[in-house]
Amino acid sequence: MGRSGTWMAAGLALAVAAGSCRASIWPGPEATREALIALHQDVRGRVLAGDLARADGFAYAVDVGELLRVASRLGDREMYAALRSFAVRRLIVDEPDDPYTRGFVLWRRTPVPTDEEDAPDASGTTEALRVSEGLWEGALAFGANEDRDLALTILDGYARHASDAAGLLLIRNYFNFGSRDFATNSFLVDYAPDYVARVARHTGRQDFAKLAARSYEVVRAARSPAGLIYDVFQPEMATLFDDRRTLLYSPNDIVQTSNAAAIAATVLEGAPEVASRVLAFCRDRMPGLKLAYYGRTAEEARQKRPGIEIWGTLTEMGVRRRDETAIRAFAPFLVSNAVADRIPGDAFLYVGAHLLLGLEALDRHFGLERPLPPFR
Repeated sequence: MGRSGTWMAAGLALAVAAGSCRASIWPGPEATREALIALHQDVRGRVLAGDLARADGFAYAVDVGELLRVASRLGDREMYAALRSFAVRRLIVDEPDDPYTRGFVLWRRTPVPTDEEDAPDASGTTEALRVSEGLWEGALAFGANEDRDLALTILDGYARHASDAAGLLLIRNYFNFGSRDFATNSFLVDYAPDYVARVARHTGRQDFAKLAARSYEVVRAARSPAGLIYDVFQPEMATLFDDRRTLLYSPNDIVQTSNAAAIAATVLEGAPEVASRVLAFCRDRMPGLKLAYYGRTAEEARQKRPGIEIWGTLTEMGVRRRDETAIRAFAPFLVSNAVADRIPGDAFLYVGAHLLLGLEALDRHFGLERPLPPFR
């Protein structure tokens, strides 16, 4: 399994273990604000204490990237600064003697150098996108031009993972620093067309505009007949099949709803027809949404519920699409599950970040027009 697929599956499995059946009545603005403040304080405390590692002793770049976005949207300068400092020190590659890898983002690293060899392992493309977007949002929130430049440096490094397969853009999943080779496959979470397109508009960078356009093409090609999104891009499948659509699939045609939602959230602006189908698919199956469905038939493939991080993703999508029915369907699950004791410990920062992004969007949807209390 590739680097991005590793964190995605691991985080999902941990979240599913905690269950996500608990829902409540319509939460309303006050309950939403209370949940947002409480969970933010729990996550903030861990970040400021330097408690970024999962049980395996590694801090994961995808956690850091998502939390940079949280800190930016909540205006938490101290939390943002701590995360940024860690990303620069431990995750973002900038070696003077290796200019080719400048801007690559390591998929994970120990929080502090170990006594053993601390050489870079492998880059991560999903991780690069999340860290870059977190820095980009931080630059906008806090007026930090150097973070804007750093976000662009990371996107330049991300673009060097690009190749071509069957006429489609292949963002190779990772770069191995030991062998100096790229992976030969990709995952659909390795693309973030809306973000890349947004940067292209702000900077006038035509190379990013082209990268975004080709990324939208991949996501559109990955649509399943049932309205979900397949999550694997495997060019080697061309040796077995002539149709390029067979290069984009989910193993055994089983699509995990959390994966489909995560991908859909990256194309809300530029491919709303794709994102809206995923949102409607999940909305129409509430309150009994399952972990996975067959991509062709929409039949249930897993009886378990999805991990609780999905409620943050789907609620934020509903807010951004101004889909009141979707918001009403997902928000009760989001607010009732967005408490520390509902989040699996080893995925606390990853899941907590997704829940906080959903809570922030829902809080904004209610439009109370009052700031959060001082951070402490």
